[in-house]
Order: sequence, then C-alpha cells, then structure tokens
Amino acid sequence: MILPLVTCFFVSILFFFRILQTELQVQKALDDTGRQLAVYLAGEKGGTAAEFAAAEALFLKEMADREGADRCIRGGKMGVTLFSSEFSEHEIALSASYQIRLPIRLFWTLDIPVEQSVCCRKWTGWHAAGEAGEADEWVYITEMGNVYHLSNACTHLTLSIRSVAYEQVGELRNENGGKYRRCAVCGGERQSGARVYITNQGDRYHTDLNCTGIKRTVFLIRRSEAGNRSCCSRCMGQ
Repeated sequence: MILPLVTCFFVSILFFFRILQTELQVQKALDDTGRQLAVYLAGEKGGTAAEFAAAEALFLKEMADREGADRCIRGGKMGVTLFSSEFSEHEIALSASYQIRLPIRLFWTLDIPVEQSVCCRKWTGWHAAGEAGEADEWVYITEMGNVYHLSNACTHLTLSIRSVAYEQVGELRNENGGKYRRCAVCGGERQSGARVYITNQGDRYHTDLNCTGIKRTVFLIRRSEAGNRSCCSRCMGQ
C-alpha cells in the first residue's frame, strides 16, 4: 500500500516541473507572437477580426515545434485560446487560456486552468505603404554646416584629428593629395617647434583645437527640418 502512494508522490513532484516547462514554452510562443504582431498590425485601428485571426495563426505557428507542451495541454496546441486578447490602436495584449492535464487522475481531481499574457506596443518606426510623401528619416547636421548627413559615421562628422609639428605641414598631404593651408578662423603664423592640428580629409591646418573648423557639434533632426540644406556628397557617394 505504501509503494503506490510514494510513487504517486514523486510523480506529482516531477509533474510540477513539467507544468513549469509547459508554461515557459507557451510564454515564449506568446512573446514571439507579440513581437511579430507589433510589426504586422502597425497602423491598424484595433479590435478587428483580422487581428484576432493573425494572432491565432502566428501563435499556432510558434507552437508547432513545441511537442512537449502538446502532451500536457488538454487538446494540444489547439486547446490554447486567445479569446481574451485585446487590440487597441497602439497596444497588443495577448492572453492565452488553457488547461493542463494531470498524469494521475482521481475522481475528485480536475485539470489545472492556466492563463498567461503578454503586452506589446505596435511598431511606429516606419510609414505604412501607400502614404503620400517620402519617409521623414532622421539626419545629422552641424551648427555651422550647410548640408545634412545620412550617417553619424560620415567623415565630415567624425574627423581624424592629429597633431603635427608646424615645420612638417608643407610636406604633408591629405587623403586626396592636397596640401594643407592656414585656417581662416584660427590661423596665424606659428613659431618653430609649435604644434598644429590637421585632419585626413581636410585641407587646412589649425592652431586651436577648439576651432570651429575641426570641432563638431552634431544635432539629430528630421529630414523635413533640414530646411535648405542639401545632402552631403560623401554620404550620397556611400
């Protein structure tokens, strides 16, 4: 009489770990479904039958490879319902309801009801197809510049500044083979042994490291706010 009771006790303990594993698999499927829906349903008003159908289809796809969950859930993956899910204009709240079957059933035991949920915000980082006008992308400008840049890695923004001896300036050349001339802002004749500053792309040498010719204060703005600025030639070339 004791042996069956002990066996049932240990099986019940192991089943708790099985329940935890099933809940983790369902939660992972919910998370992945929510992320995909956040993109697919961008711009939708919310509450339509198409949104519920898309959620069900994506969730079943995510559950397809989770056979362990099928064995524990009453009705398999088809036994998980998303009827309590809610869709608004900006939010997606998925709620999965299902029942876990007990491995040992006595006349007073019932299946364990489980409900899990996940909340995602709909993606807002792009314009839906069919909208008039060009996407208002982010661009970079400088305080004194008259162009905008498509990347903050543009060599006009990320200058490679180096210090050289004033006597060497006449012999040095930039990446395009050009000579370095005196900066109109900070330029001035230097004494022998003094240090000046040059860049690989520029054609001026500077006596002040804080000169506006080599110091960049970069702002991130929308392209529509760039005004009369044109696109940087280096960014277009890349």
